[in-house]
Amino acid sequence: MERLTSLFETIDALMKSCDIDYELLVGMKHDESLFTDYTNQRIVNSFLFNYMKIQDKIGAKLFRGILFELREIDDESVSMKDMLNRLEKLQLIQSASQWDTLREIRNAIAHEYPLDTQERLENFTMAIHGYRLLKQMYVTLKGEVGKV
Repeated sequence: MERLTSLFETIDALMKSCDIDYELLVGMKHDESLFTDYTNQRIVNSFLFNYMKIQDKIGAKLFRGILFELREIDDESVSMKDMLNRLEKLQLIQSASQWDTLREIRNAIAHEYPLDTQERLENFTMAIHGYRLLKQMYVTLKGEVGKV
């Protein structure tokens, strides 16, 4: 459980930073002008960086750690698909397809072209919506693990 506690603390810190950026960003106009102001660019970049880090920590470490703690798995080689299916079966995530959607958003951000403003805007908009889902998923996972 100590490993999970440390992981939750790390994700909480990332989430706190991401929340600050999120609140600033939802109050801004979401168009191409968002990327013309350097301060706005820094906020967008900070938000996207933290969004991706949170998602990486949840997907690469938290899911597996929770399933180990619940004794649902005992092998490091369990595939992501199998972990997602088990988490869904345990009702710790709403659906495996939601995670797939979040991964698609993360991959789009990671592979975008910085000079393609329209693509950046579309990815940013997806990330804003994805963050709400990611945060909801995280809060549910953290709450359920706290009951164990």
